Amino acid sequence: MREPVRRGKAFALNEALKQASGEIVVITDADSKWLRGDTLKKVAVYLGSPDIGAVSCVKIPEASGPGGVEESYRDFYNVLRVAESNLHSTPVFHGELAAFKRRVLEEVGGFPTDIGADDSHTATLIALKGYRAIMPRDIVCIEAVPERGYSMWRVRRAQHLIQHFWKILKQGLRTPKQFKLTLYTEAYLHLINPWILVVASILLLASTIARGLLALLLLITGLFLLAYKPYRAWITLQLYLIIAALRNLWTKEIVWEKQMKNQH
Repeated sequence: MREPVRRGKAFALNEALKQASGEIVVITDADSKWLRGDTLKKVAVYLGSPDIGAVSCVKIPEASGPGGVEESYRDFYNVLRVAESNLHSTPVFHGELAAFKRRVLEEVGGFPTDIGADDSHTATLIALKGYRAIMPRDIVCIEAVPERGYSMWRVRRAQHLIQHFWKILKQGLRTPKQFKLTLYTEAYLHLINPWILVVASILLLASTIARGLLALLLLITGLFLLAYKPYRAWITLQLYLIIAALRNLWTKEIVWEKQMKNQH
């Protein structure tokens, strides 16, 4: 008897989608917590709008992570996702809660099995069809944070988002005017911006070695700014994206072992 083959979350979701009969499909992680008891009612209200095809949640981390960077990261991350949703759609969704109109989900072909960010990619395809994919401020999830292996957890998430944006750009699909600025800005932030930090750091270091006083002052200022939590969170995010981009060269990490997370 052959050992069962692990094919990843998206494959299982597509199999489940074949059996779905309701008008709304809701995906949630096994360790998810929703802040309110009426979360599904709120989701149904949003999806009752004819222009909305997908809904996700903003997230509050259950633990702050090393140096408190996860909490700081989520603070501005949530503001950005809500603002994108108000403009039209956000290209980033969360596994803690991702809800879709079933007919729209079937229209885009279900969940992609060749990349890790199946929730974000599916939501973005829905937005490219002209529907809105939103993350409302009043739908909140509690995010479990790993007890060990926090950095690898962040790298894996970054890998999946890089795969997602790269695939979207390669597909070259027509983008609704209201969604274009958000999509291309996020693609730039995930695919290009981290490497500008690398180039700037190398040039700054080279200039400092060559006894450039201004470069030395900038370098010292940057080191002092690491004490400022939001700045530290941003720098950490860039480093995770750089490591993730390099790691994607040899593994997409679509199937992985579940990590233990803080549960309170």
